[in-house]
Amino acid sequence: MMEIHILLLFATLSIIIIRIFLNRQKNKPPGPTGLPIIGNLHQLGSKPHCTLSSLAKTYGPIMSLRFGSVTVTVASSPTTAQEILQKNDQSFTNRPVPESVAAQPNVNDTLAWSPANSRWRNRRRICTTQIFTTHRLDFLQHLRHQKVQQLVQHLHKKAAERSTVDIGELAFATMLNLVSNTVFSEDLVDSEFESAGEFKELVWRIMEDAGKVNVSDYFPVVKMFDLQGVKRHVKVSYVRLHEIFDRMIQKRVEDRKNNSRDGGVDAGDFLDVLLDHCQQDEGSAFSVESIKPLILVIKSKNLFSVIHILHEFQQIYLFFPKKKTNLFFGE
Repeated sequence: MMEIHILLLFATLSIIIIRIFLNRQKNKPPGPTGLPIIGNLHQLGSKPHCTLSSLAKTYGPIMSLRFGSVTVTVASSPTTAQEILQKNDQSFTNRPVPESVAAQPNVNDTLAWSPANSRWRNRRRICTTQIFTTHRLDFLQHLRHQKVQQLVQHLHKKAAERSTVDIGELAFATMLNLVSNTVFSEDLVDSEFESAGEFKELVWRIMEDAGKVNVSDYFPVVKMFDLQGVKRHVKVSYVRLHEIFDRMIQKRVEDRKNNSRDGGVDAGDFLDVLLDHCQQDEGSAFSVESIKPLILVIKSKNLFSVIHILHEFQQIYLFFPKKKTNLFFGE
């Protein structure tokens, strides 16, 4: 049995080395010479952005590195970034999907990771012209005012009770309800801000797994084994989020049927716009299944930002212990 394991390990390493040499190109940008198998991974250190900045001073504003068996080109100046992202964007639109992202259902329906074909361009055009517009945001402004007022009232209530509050939890819950009302016209957190725990845990787990160094991303030949279990771990969170979205979408579909029959008025939020396109002919860019990854992106983009800001605030708060005070609103 041991001989079989050794043989499999030797065969895997051999395949990786062969692919590294086969993938070498003569016209690559300059860059540091890497080690066999791991390439330049060992040079990144605990602060990759600082390492890349330092290497750019030696090898120029555009350089090539090898992370495992994957060749990476790094642009580190505004000029080269403009050349890639603006002038030659069509050449760089398709990119490898990390395993932590590929774990979600219908990953090819996300705007960020789907191939840049005609279907993707049509979906992007609809989102730009009919969803993420100033008019649409202004139309839903009253919902945002309502959620902020709800937060202020809750703080006044806690101040009257002279109770301490968890600012991080309240900020997350408020943003969650803001985004949820923009998309669904519905709260995901109750008026007492006590039910945001599960959603925050799911989003945090996805964010943590997305930030992990995953061997499968750098050695695609072994991705099927999911050696670190990242894909299996994060998939649970994706599936649960899709279950939550599916419940809300199905409820809205039923409401729209009732409104159509009884002469009611639709909510007019992001979900209604997406469902309007789902009900078009078979050539529509959207379906009930394909809009769930888009909703996940809309929510996660905002919630990730909130979590990051709160994390930075926590680090500053802990770094200056002498500045700690007990805050009571209304004093």
